[in-house]
Amino acid sequence: MAQENSSVSPPGYGLTMYNTTGRLSKDVKDPKTSIGQYLRSTFPNVKPLQAEYKALVGDLAIDSMGANAGNVGTALDLIIRLIIEPDETPMSALILFPLNTTYHEVVNELATIVGRSVDNDLAARAAWGLALCVNAYRAGAAWAPLVPDLVYGGEFTVDTMLEQADDAAVMELVALKELSEERLIAKLTGPFSLGPTFDLSKPGPNQRIGAEADLVAGGLLLDIKTILAPKNKAGLRPDVLKPDNVYQLLGYALLDHSNQYNIDRLGIYSARYGTLTEWPLEQVTSLMSGRKFDFPAARQEVWNIMQQDHA
Repeated sequence: MAQENSSVSPPGYGLTMYNTTGRLSKDVKDPKTSIGQYLRSTFPNVKPLQAEYKALVGDLAIDSMGANAGNVGTALDLIIRLIIEPDETPMSALILFPLNTTYHEVVNELATIVGRSVDNDLAARAAWGLALCVNAYRAGAAWAPLVPDLVYGGEFTVDTMLEQADDAAVMELVALKELSEERLIAKLTGPFSLGPTFDLSKPGPNQRIGAEADLVAGGLLLDIKTILAPKNKAGLRPDVLKPDNVYQLLGYALLDHSNQYNIDRLGIYSARYGTLTEWPLEQVTSLMSGRKFDFPAARQEVWNIMQQDHA
């Protein structure tokens, strides 16, 4: 990458502490956080990328069938990961009860069904059950009590979790899975890193924030989104690229201080539209910053910012 004319310092960074919500996905939406402010100050030009995205995206292929949108998104992420690596149970599904052997046995069996079963309906039900486990951990027992209640009541079994998905959820996930196999997975090449964490988000002494991406495939940092765009005046739902979608990808890449994943492209798979869009990292950073951009220097700057005392 070019080195000249590539200053990355936004205004206001003579601070002695950093501010974070604790998760990158929230920080990118909040301009008051250190990373939220940094991304907006450094990469203000979102509209050219949005225009390019709008020109490339296709029509809506899979509408909502009434299933819980958040669980659909998590379940599809799990399906794609387990198709790529069927023998690797995602840690996000196991971590709710890290020391409970029975819980792990059930979760591992559900993951095997998702990754190995040729019965798409069964795999969809298993993915829905796994997604409930992931979202219970993310939300906390107070907000998602179903799985903890089943575990504490001795009723957390494979059969019980397979029964949680209604017909709408199964139909929706089967359709999304089949489309992703054709429009996404067939186009990906390894090496694969599934659910990657980064230098500043890995558990340990350097962790400053929670951040886990969907996957890296051969240098492509990919975000999978199942968002259904709002209707326009014509009653259609054309897909849109929100600034937060781009900022989250840039945030992940900036947290990869050591360049562990050799990220050279950013991509979004819009699952309901069956569209995979990817851009060279250098193109995104230059276009959005309005100058030749030194990404390694930006990574170092973010590292320095995140070493400051917590606000």
